[in-house]
Amino acid sequence: MVEGPDVQPIRVCLERNAQCFKGSIQLAGRKKPLRHLIGMSEEFASGNMSSCSGRTLLAGSDKRFVWASIAHIYGIPGIPEWADWFADELATHHALIHALGIGCDPVIVKGEKEQFLDWLSWGVESSAIRFPTQTGSIRWPGVSLQGIFPHAK
Repeated sequence: MVEGPDVQPIRVCLERNAQCFKGSIQLAGRKKPLRHLIGMSEEFASGNMSSCSGRTLLAGSDKRFVWASIAHIYGIPGIPEWADWFADELATHHALIHALGIGCDPVIVKGEKEQFLDWLSWGVESSAIRFPTQTGSIRWPGVSLQGIFPHAK
C-alpha cells in the first residue's frame, strides 16, 4: 500500500525483484532535508527503460522539463520555445504516460530519437515550428528541484 499526504491509499505491485531507493535532498530555505523514496520495477531499475528501449522515465510532467530532458537525453537539436509543440506531438502520438508519484508527477515518454527527429522534420516543413532568426547559443532555462517536486516545502 502506498500512502501519503492528501493521497488516498493505493495498492501498488512492482512485480518481483523490485528496487527501493531512499535518500535525502537538502533544499535551500528548508531546515530539514526532503526525504524521498523511489520504488521501481526490475525493468526500470535495470536500466532497460532508457533511450535504447524507446521509453524514458522522467520525474516531472511540465512541458518545458519534458522537452528539455528529451532533447538532452537524445541529443536532439531544438529550442525551449518548441516545448508546447513537442507536448502536442506527444499527445497526438499517445507517447506520454503518467506514472504514479506522490509529491511529483512522473511520466514515461515513449519514442526513439529517429521518431522524434521525424516529428521535428515535419514541424519545420509545415512551419509549425521555426528556427530562431538569430544565430548563436541557445539558452535553456534551468529547472529547480522545487519545480519538479512542488510539494516539497
